[in-house]
Amino acid sequence: MITMEKLRSLAESLHIDGIGALKARVFHELTPILEKRLQEHRVTAFEESDLALRIDPFQIMAEAETIVIIATSYYLNTKDDQEETLPLSGKLARFAWGLDYHRILHQQLKLMGEALQQLESGLLYQTFVDTGPMVERYLAVQASMGLYGRHNCLIVPGVGSYVVLGGLLINKPVAGSQQTSLPLTSCEGCGQCQRACPSQALEKPGQIDPGRCLSHLLQQKETIPQEMRHLMEDRLYGCDVCQEACPHNRKPVSASHPEMIASVKQRCLDLPHLLSLSNRQFNRHYRTTAFGWRGQKVMQRNALMALGNSHDQSVLPVIQPFFQHPRKELQEMAKWASNHLLNDNSNV
Repeated sequence: MITMEKLRSLAESLHIDGIGALKARVFHELTPILEKRLQEHRVTAFEESDLALRIDPFQIMAEAETIVIIATSYYLNTKDDQEETLPLSGKLARFAWGLDYHRILHQQLKLMGEALQQLESGLLYQTFVDTGPMVERYLAVQASMGLYGRHNCLIVPGVGSYVVLGGLLINKPVAGSQQTSLPLTSCEGCGQCQRACPSQALEKPGQIDPGRCLSHLLQQKETIPQEMRHLMEDRLYGCDVCQEACPHNRKPVSASHPEMIASVKQRCLDLPHLLSLSNRQFNRHYRTTAFGWRGQKVMQRNALMALGNSHDQSVLPVIQPFFQHPRKELQEMAKWASNHLLNDNSNV
């Protein structure tokens, strides 16, 4: 029989930093929570709209008996952290520094599934990551793997919150796995993440306003409200401010997966270069990164906004060609960036 001890041993060999398991069931208690978020317009553009899929693992794998949840650190404490960023560059959040983490998680989960098949005859498995319908942070809490932070990230004790999550549905029981529902546990509530948030998007513990979250706004395709644009500063994709403020991340566990480490090539991107790329060139450069899936147009929109926040009118010749761009959202952002620079008294 598969045991939690065996899962932990496998996790260590696969450079997984946290693991838990729980009995597969329909999570009916999530329905009112998800419905309330929908009514309050706090649903992000990346969530599954079918609530039944979000609470029912049997719709993904009918034979499921156990849900295994893994957490892999993406934190890299390198000397590059102390290096100054290049002029006219846009910052990437830590999760976007290297190879698309979904690829790494899928690889880890596949290897774990295959290893379990060697141990248990007739074992079937199905992998999922945060692109799937399941509420993986809730499952992690239910698997006794961590707790909710006020910043809405999962905190894995002793590891921190710089982790990405994935799961494995298997058709076998796991000795020592969580068999009953657990109350939602949260951090001590120091509020440092809430106070640090540049846009006050963290309304209260476990509740975020996606319409004010800088990370969400930078990842979505919809128009970024004008009143939010100056808050972005030089951010290009994602935002780490709330996690940087979190006491649980004072000594985070660094990434150990070889591909998570070796794939890191940049923590910021040259904005004029990004704006010069065709769609084909963008895909050739960035297709395998954590932001590559979002596409050239969103990243170029964000680059124009970052230039508009640069306080440097010398970038106007880079921005102005986009006044005639065929995509209206890029036209509009270029005009905003130009006006913002021309009306900025702090320009140099």
